Amino acid sequence: MSEAKKPGDKGRGILQEVFGKIQLPSRLDSFDPNYDKYWENRITDDFYTKPARRRAEGIRNFISSGDSVLDVGCGTGETLESLREIRQVEGTGLDISDTALAVVSSKGFKTLKINLTDSDTKLNSVYDHIVLFEVAEHVINAEMMMMKLKDKYRKSLYVSTPNLGYIAHRFRLMFGRFPLTYISDPREHVRYWTVKDFIDWSDWLGFKRPQVLGLRGKVKMFGLPARWPSLWASEVVYRFTP
Repeated sequence: MSEAKKPGDKGRGILQEVFGKIQLPSRLDSFDPNYDKYWENRITDDFYTKPARRRAEGIRNFISSGDSVLDVGCGTGETLESLREIRQVEGTGLDISDTALAVVSSKGFKTLKINLTDSDTKLNSVYDHIVLFEVAEHVINAEMMMMKLKDKYRKSLYVSTPNLGYIAHRFRLMFGRFPLTYISDPREHVRYWTVKDFIDWSDWLGFKRPQVLGLRGKVKMFGLPARWPSLWASEVVYRFTP
């Protein structure tokens, strides 16, 4: 979920977030499922820098200097860059895009090209931490991906996904509109969770109950996003431990 205001992006004001029309692309054919092409269009801007830094800051207290970190769905490596600046981690980026991984490699990180939703693939290494930020909602078979990560972290697995139970989304539904959780096209997301539903889902998959970290919400008074993330946080990170 980007901070940048771009054509088709979600409105940033509270009223627009609650009452604004559903964001749709300018052309019917503008949604390109070609993942390499997607990253070609993103490499020249800083579209993901601010969210990547915010999420890295949100988990910094759990990471020690020199820890190994696998970033699943790493894109062009902004999260790994932020974690390296903060904690000098040993980073590896995993993605299915050669275009994105070439950028990650140029930044000095190891890379893996693996599709974790493919039944024939698996991770061969174990890492101190695994990061899965804003990926699960894009994947039809997120269950397979999660199960392949289950025994591959020594300290923590961090999963972030939009919180459909966020208060602004609840108001949108009350006024007859679907929540705006994507950047420019509703076809970007194929899965949705509230905090309670995500916890039930991860319980069903056999994970330990996660710690819920509310990172961001429009109303910040009294630390509401962190204190009551299920209602007040639009951006949530679930921290799993072995």
